[in-house]
Amino acid sequence: ALRQRHWEQAQMLLKKIEETIERIENGPYGVCEECGNEIGIKRLAARPVTTLCIDCKTRQEEEERIAEGG
Repeated sequence: ALRQRHWEQAQMLLKKIEETIERIENGPYGVCEECGNEIGIKRLAARPVTTLCIDCKTRQEEEERIAEGG
């Protein structure tokens, strides 16, 4: 089961990398899909496959935490 989970995570990451390459080649890359603002260069350097700026990602995580009862 653990091996299958690792395989699924690797497949998801590969898909994100392929989508990121597509955005780099054809645009838009580095633009938040939620608010439309530029994603900071430090965030892109730390997580190149991101599609959300830090503010939108923080808000998303907070909403998920609340939805999970935390």
